[in-house]
Amino acid sequence: MLGHATILLGKSPDKTSRLAHRSRQLSQKDEVLAGRPYLPFDRELVLERERCGKACWRFNSSTNPSNCVSLEERARLFRDIFETHEHVFSSTEASSVLPWRSRVGDNVVVKSPFTCDYGYNITIGQDVQIGTGCIILDACEVKIGDRCNIGPNVSIYTTSPPVGFERLGSKGPSIGAKVTIDPDCWIGGGVTILPSRRIGQGSTVGAGLDVPPYTVACGNPARVIKGVYPHGELGDHAII
Repeated sequence: MLGHATILLGKSPDKTSRLAHRSRQLSQKDEVLAGRPYLPFDRELVLERERCGKACWRFNSSTNPSNCVSLEERARLFRDIFETHEHVFSSTEASSVLPWRSRVGDNVVVKSPFTCDYGYNITIGQDVQIGTGCIILDACEVKIGDRCNIGPNVSIYTTSPPVGFERLGSKGPSIGAKVTIDPDCWIGGGVTILPSRRIGQGSTVGAGLDVPPYTVACGNPARVIKGVYPHGELGDHAII
């Protein structure tokens, strides 16, 4: 809802006062969601990672056959990882910006353990298979398209220390960028996908770089080695 604006004529605020106002208005969560450098050990972000870590632990524990947890309950626990929780502490202290809502499609098959940082920044499409040991550092948005196969021990990173900043360890900043995996992709076992990468539709990937649609890429670092035409474009199936 839009409110009215009050305009005061007079001396313009100096740069220091403008920066101070901005720092009061923007939390570290606001900064990371905007793709700007942020402090990952900010209290709000730490509490959100702890909430997500507990949800991941509950799901991973539920897959132990000794616990006799039903498939329906496992599915509920998995979806709970991705729920958006408006505030992990007092709303007066929390970020004013809520992230986009995550979505988990139907017929998603996941093998434990599965680990992510926040959960609410992840979208998983229909008929997706995720292998054991998947790690997603989702400080920024991660989209996994329909009918993707994610192999075992795949790591998807959306955050890293900025290049050019002084290294300050746990006190230093990080910066994030989204990762997109288009539909019908096969991400091979042990692949690491770095921030800001997009994997084109129908690709098979062995290591991380931007991959055009309907190609096969592998190596470390990855390179495109051949194209794969969709059904119907050149016979039933063709590789060049």
